[in-house]
Amino acid sequence: MSQPLLRAAPLICLLPLTACLSYTPLGNVPPARGAEVSATVAPLDARVGELTVHRVTHVMGRVAFADADSVVIAGRQFTSEMGSAYQSIGDLVTIPRAQVVEIKQKRVSTWKTVVALGATSAAVVAILAGIGPLSGFGGGGGDHKPPP
Repeated sequence: MSQPLLRAAPLICLLPLTACLSYTPLGNVPPARGAEVSATVAPLDARVGELTVHRVTHVMGRVAFADADSVVIAGRQFTSEMGSAYQSIGDLVTIPRAQVVEIKQKRVSTWKTVVALGATSAAVVAILAGIGPLSGFGGGGGDHKPPP
């Protein structure tokens, strides 16, 4: 087997694992500091850089602080009630608990991981089986002389 293919095999196997994450609702439990979250909130105003975005209803980012009264999120995306999305590099927004509709935390999804590993394994086996005859795997029989 070729060396570049052997070097790329671990990367090929790990690539599908990046899609094995999902957002799980937390309920009334405050999220842990540093957790990646997606928060649906009652409309609020948020500063994104030098802009103030009015009627924000969805915030994605990392939890900077959380207690029983509020959640502070370093947001990377803010979505307004009209559906406009605003990207950010971690602007902080404080969300009072009374305005939190739902908070979901990004976690590894077991079933997605199993499906991705199975599909990746099948793809690697298929690639190796297809490349095998092309790269000279298998033995030739005996000493073949060229025709005269």
